Amino acid sequence: MRIVFFSYGTRGDAQPQVALASGLVARGIEARVAAPENLRSFVERAGVEYAPLYGNSQTILESEEGQRWLRSGNVRAFMSSMAEIARELDPHVFASGLEAARGADVIVGGTLTEELSVTLAEHLRIPFTFAHTIPCEPTGAYPCPLVTTAKLPWAFLNRATYALFRRLAFPIHRDAINVFRRELGLPPQTSTALGRARELGVPALQLWSPHLVPHPADADVQAVTTGSIRVPASVRARLGEAIPSPELVAWLEAGPPPVYLGFGSMPMPTLETFTRDVLALAEALDLRFVVCGGWNDTEVVSALAGPRVHFVRAVDHGWLFPRCAVVVHHGGAGTTFAAAEAGVPSVVCSFFADQPFWGSRITALGAGAHVPFVKLNQRTLHAALQRALSEDTRGNAAELGRRLRNEDGNATALDTIERIVQSGARTARAT
Repeated sequence: MRIVFFSYGTRGDAQPQVALASGLVARGIEARVAAPENLRSFVERAGVEYAPLYGNSQTILESEEGQRWLRSGNVRAFMSSMAEIARELDPHVFASGLEAARGADVIVGGTLTEELSVTLAEHLRIPFTFAHTIPCEPTGAYPCPLVTTAKLPWAFLNRATYALFRRLAFPIHRDAINVFRRELGLPPQTSTALGRARELGVPALQLWSPHLVPHPADADVQAVTTGSIRVPASVRARLGEAIPSPELVAWLEAGPPPVYLGFGSMPMPTLETFTRDVLALAEALDLRFVVCGGWNDTEVVSALAGPRVHFVRAVDHGWLFPRCAVVVHHGGAGTTFAAAEAGVPSVVCSFFADQPFWGSRITALGAGAHVPFVKLNQRTLHAALQRALSEDTRGNAAELGRRLRNEDGNATALDTIERIVQSGARTARAT
């Protein structure tokens, strides 16, 4: 039995799939993760079988088009940019996906790979499911995170935002996926992959905690909110992130808990200016900062580091965040969960996609603050840090952390996948 996960995006997008693939292997089930080439090293170092998908998501984000995504903060502009990139990439990604799926018995599609995953499952006549890190199933409880984070007055309006997103998103891949389907001898796809999954009653894994996003009362009966996914300690060790450097340990022990600052895989066009603002804030607020470089220019940041600022390249969030006073981050689903589980307030500086949604959830729970990155400067970060460091916010964050530490999202997700395997769930060609 072999399960193939599909992921296209940053490390944060692939990380839950890698964690689940590792868990399946530990249960005696073969698993493979298909992802863009720039994530090959991450997947393989984690000890998981890798299959390449065409392209480099890091290059896309750092391109002129990718920078427009990050600056826009607008769903229509985001979709327009997505369409331009997809026209070039889709035929190559789909072809590499077919190769990656060879020998699969079950396909698990992630965000941005839904249409490909359903088509491959239909071609191979095998079961499939989705593993999402953002709400995709229509609900009246809240709007589609990729459309708006505003509070809408009526449930039907919230539901309408999901229909709007499908209307905007499906044409991006429709022509390319139907050419691909024709080559595979399949009929044209006339509705979204999510719609097809609901028609078949296919379970959808929602990889977040109900304490962060409550499971809606009107949710599809096939939707399983698993709890957030942790990277197992054994995988962290293989990645070389389980043991912190002696320099970091000594720096932490030499003073009060610092503010963590890191934006994951998000490229920053004003990195040097921003770093100088951080240094000024450290002095003004009498704070210490530990700065994580991600994909950004580490030489610029490390050259500016001083007694109040310590630079790290990569670090285990599960180890570091409980030792911090506040976590300032981009609002990726994984980082949001790690900070919340640590019981530490967050300042979410969202760039695009689902990140504003996670910022709004942290704010709604009283566990931090949200400042869109385009509005981030020394003044707004100062105000956000003061809010995050308040007694009420720290108390709310601590309580949220206690709740999250009592759940096991990995086990719930793995059990659900095993049930799909054992039950011989309906395939994409089921009638």
